Amino acid sequence: MQKLLSEIEENKIKLTKTLKNTDNKNEFNKWLKTELSYTSNAIEGNTLTRKETQLVIEEDLTSSSKPLKNYIEAVNHAKAFCKILEIIESNSIIDEKVILDIHKIILTGLDDTNAGFYRKCRVRISGSNTILPNPLKVPELMEEFYKWLSENIDNEPAAAIMAHLKFVTIHPFADGNGRTARLFMNMLLLKYGYAPIIIRPTDRKKYLSVIENYQTKNNEEVYIKFMLRILNRSMKIIINMFDVEATYPQSELMTISKYAKYKKVPTSTIRYWVETGKVKPASYTNSGYMLFSKD
Repeated sequence: MQKLLSEIEENKIKLTKTLKNTDNKNEFNKWLKTELSYTSNAIEGNTLTRKETQLVIEEDLTSSSKPLKNYIEAVNHAKAFCKILEIIESNSIIDEKVILDIHKIILTGLDDTNAGFYRKCRVRISGSNTILPNPLKVPELMEEFYKWLSENIDNEPAAAIMAHLKFVTIHPFADGNGRTARLFMNMLLLKYGYAPIIIRPTDRKKYLSVIENYQTKNNEEVYIKFMLRILNRSMKIIINMFDVEATYPQSELMTISKYAKYKKVPTSTIRYWVETGKVKPASYTNSGYMLFSKD
């Protein structure tokens, strides 16, 4: 894990240098507004494509083929992302009010009764064996959470990753817990100078599994390693997006499936090679997909 942490810190330096350019930072935030909305909502079952998410956020364009709820979720998430940028920029204190404000934005127009308020009902996670706290205990558990956060907030990036885990384990809201937790975690990471953790739809099964593993077996190590790997991947994606020194012609780059075919191995093998450092993507698309070179 130490090697991974060292690589993350090296990438943090590269990212900081990249984002000193105002144009890069503006483009970075614009891309994140759509990307985080698309990926975070997709984890919760939203069926909008990345392009549909972008169109409704940037141009207020919708299609009649999908429920209005999906579009409201996309726009709300984008508004909540803009809110966390304001909080970071103003260097505001990150406390209970921040979390309640984020949650209120997430559920506005979807569940106004519960938006910005702790739950007063029992909840369950579909398909999970996790038993969530009684609603009567939520205020006390959240008070303990804020106390823990105030004591650990400077422990970067571990505090952000553990804050997410503690938050979803309390599950303080009737709905919108995952989206609020991921935004809160990413707000802390951005404040510290890291990239946000972009959990893709393809990561969903593993992501939920490592959380449940902690909630039912009290094993946080698997969760931490998974999240650190995703953090490092997110940072590399963004660094490569702004790498003006890339020397690979786009026409010579291959998607992961084509590269797997070229190497005569399964796609899963290529993903494993990337995780273990055996191969490195030559570049990334604007949507964050890996591209490979024969070289």
